[in-house]
Amino acid sequence: FDWIARRNTLTLEWEPELAESWEVADDEKSITVTLRDDLKWTDGEQITADDVIFTVNELIFPEEIQSNLRDGLYVGDEPSKWTKVDKLTFKVELPTVYAGIFNMLAINIMPEHVFKPLIEEEGHSAVNSFWGVDVDPEEIVSSGPFMLSEYESSQRVVMKKNPDYYKEDQWGQQLPYIDELIYTIVEDQDTMFARYLAGETDFHPLRGEEFEELNNQKEELNTTIYDVGPDASTTFITFNMNPVEGEDDNGITPPEHNWLSNKKFRTAMAHLIDRETMINNVAYGFGYPQYSFVPRISPYYWEGVDEAAPKYDPQRAKELLEEIGYKDRDGDGVREDPDGNAIELVLNTNSGNRVRESVGEIFSQEARDVGIDITFKPIEFNSLVGKLVSSYDWEMILIGLTGSVDPISGANVYPSSGNLHMVEPNQEEPRRDWEKRVDEAWEKANQTTSEQQRKEGFKEIQQLWVEHIPWAYTYNDALIYAFKNKFGNIKPQPVDDYDWAGILERIYIKE
Repeated sequence: FDWIARRNTLTLEWEPELAESWEVADDEKSITVTLRDDLKWTDGEQITADDVIFTVNELIFPEEIQSNLRDGLYVGDEPSKWTKVDKLTFKVELPTVYAGIFNMLAINIMPEHVFKPLIEEEGHSAVNSFWGVDVDPEEIVSSGPFMLSEYESSQRVVMKKNPDYYKEDQWGQQLPYIDELIYTIVEDQDTMFARYLAGETDFHPLRGEEFEELNNQKEELNTTIYDVGPDASTTFITFNMNPVEGEDDNGITPPEHNWLSNKKFRTAMAHLIDRETMINNVAYGFGYPQYSFVPRISPYYWEGVDEAAPKYDPQRAKELLEEIGYKDRDGDGVREDPDGNAIELVLNTNSGNRVRESVGEIFSQEARDVGIDITFKPIEFNSLVGKLVSSYDWEMILIGLTGSVDPISGANVYPSSGNLHMVEPNQEEPRRDWEKRVDEAWEKANQTTSEQQRKEGFKEIQQLWVEHIPWAYTYNDALIYAFKNKFGNIKPQPVDDYDWAGILERIYIKE
């Protein structure tokens, strides 16, 4: 699926995609967008403003439909208003000036003629199970450069060129250049690497441990290795502070809630993240210490965060634990709180991710060394997500999020009302003073078009994150991509959607 607008892969400036043009109102509270007149769904139907309005009002806003896009279309507590002007034109109105007005256009539009009958017959909730893995690929109607051709469970996904795709290069040749794209599904990263070495795949994102072997074989494999820079994604340990309030409420109870809600305890845990060891032992030296949710390449990155954030210091962790009365009172090696409760916690991550499993083991051992009994328990990924967004039945989780040049894309993460505000999602009012201050700084950073004000607001949020440690960050991987030399136009960037996947439509096979 294509977006209405997106940032240019190389310049990161906003440019039209499905849109042909737009006009921002003088008061900057609305934008009127005109779509191209040559847009077609893969079943031949024209893409129009009706599809846009239907997608927003009937597929994103309804609460019955599971969507992480909903928060991104709100300004504070108020939704944006999307209305049709004519067949190819629509208008987006906002309650106030908002920096994310273009980010709202970076959504995938869905075909009204496919989803409207479904909703009329079965209701909005039917969308949640529509187009499952058992659907005939030919039934999936899309708009992007590739269309689904074949799906073999646990084997592969085959994409074929969309013959009606609207984009052309500067010489008038239709994109994409490649006729077919095959994603292979493998059981683990070792198998993925083995297939690349065997010549069965054309692209591979390297782990640090694989670099030397591939580098030694790059001539015979006819491969070029690209050093893309630090990954824009985040990897962190988050702490559950969501209290159970009533019989029907989900969350955690004392004493675990008391420990995790204590800022000094969380700060002590942050002092136990040995980034140097993680980078050297897990990433084989190919990594960067991480202290912020803003990527280093972003203009909103606060340079002072590297100095301000807690560093690896087990002795300081012990001192903080002593200050709050968490002491080993019976000499068994595990600290107890002032009420005599042994401090025992469970740290989850998604099983099968060897990097996170290794990081979790390193951190858990550091915690045990200072008297905090951490049981590290990887679980199946869908179960992990269910804990985060539904049951809230967890204590500590090691997880990651994709990064973005503009942190405004985290509207469902950083404000207290967000459904992925992991410490306590979906708050009607911020429970904690620091969350209230984050919410205020979020408005400062985003209810403006002033770049200076945006930088100041995001700096305040990064400062609050460092001070209160809702998450403790680990490290960024160094992004290293290997492509076979038969391809041209290889210019990957270290940001999700602008990386290797973001350049697929312009990759070509050399003669």
